[in-house]
Amino acid sequence: MKKNIFIVASGTGGHVIPAKNISRLLIDSNYAVTWIGTKDGIENTIINDKRISFKYLNSSGIRGKSIFHKLKGFFNLLRSIIQSLIHVKRVKPIFMIGFGGYITVPVSIAAFIMRVPVYAHESNSIPGTANKINNWMSKRTFQTFPETFSKNKKIIHSGNPIQDSFSEITKPELKYKNRKEILNILIFGGSQGARFFNQTIPTCVSKFGNKFKIKHISGNKDRILVEKKYNNLHISSDVLEFSHEMELLYDWSDIIISRAGSMTLSEICKAGRAAILVPFLYATDRHQYYNAKFLEASMAAIIVEENDSFSSELNKHLDELYSNQELLLKLSKNGKNLFPENSSAIILNNIPELNEELNNTAS
Repeated sequence: MKKNIFIVASGTGGHVIPAKNISRLLIDSNYAVTWIGTKDGIENTIINDKRISFKYLNSSGIRGKSIFHKLKGFFNLLRSIIQSLIHVKRVKPIFMIGFGGYITVPVSIAAFIMRVPVYAHESNSIPGTANKINNWMSKRTFQTFPETFSKNKKIIHSGNPIQDSFSEITKPELKYKNRKEILNILIFGGSQGARFFNQTIPTCVSKFGNKFKIKHISGNKDRILVEKKYNNLHISSDVLEFSHEMELLYDWSDIIISRAGSMTLSEICKAGRAAILVPFLYATDRHQYYNAKFLEASMAAIIVEENDSFSSELNKHLDELYSNQELLLKLSKNGKNLFPENSSAIILNNIPELNEELNNTAS
């Protein structure tokens, strides 16, 4: 009988995608994976592996909510702890690993009560409230950025688990070897698009005539509107609602314009692509801004903030990158060295409950 492991992730692609990548490795190594999520969570769209068993909790956030929603969130926390205790007792996982977000807290509490080892992974440079709590109960806490938590023996700098296909992307030295008359720009605002990008960027890039080709991930609500904007501006473009093959889009691109979620930055650096980062204004604790600053400090990306001067600043930097294409190579090469090379192996090799065979084949 296969040993079972609880993977807990919901809410955003930044939580779900690294969890998905770890789940695949565990399943391929003959473990059973039970995914704890929510019925309306993005994981139900992103995860299409029938080998994963799903369990759902009635969970909702508390931080930044109204009094009513805080009371509702507290009630749901208590209810989801009870649900988690039942799941732990029935399934008997050998450990659980949570990837951030409020849903991880009740499962961590239940696992801790039932003496099931708890592990946590924090994607962002500023730890979320959930992982501040989970860190108290965890045997190991894995962090993507090097100084997210205070140093101690259980904090491990792992980076984000990224799928193997990203290793096959064209290397920066080849991608940016020769000057190009037309540069490819990939634009996306995370797993569900970005309304601000959809409204502003088509007009920005229209100033450059035929110097750029565009692939723009708009999300499902705005695709037709964004497509019309590009067509009206006579810009060569391909507007997508979503992509399950991001590595192919990264490979195509010369420049990426994106938000600054942790998973996006990890993929940009792994792919070795020049990037203009636009941190989401309303990200909790401004974590996207601090994520982006980590890259900017190493000259691995350019930050353009979402404000009244956004369009002029974006155009200034696009003009700079087009005119000085050596800078594309510099940014991309600096990014390649920012995160650990094999994050999945670092995580799996530091979970002693996994058998030695998995630890030897994960790297």
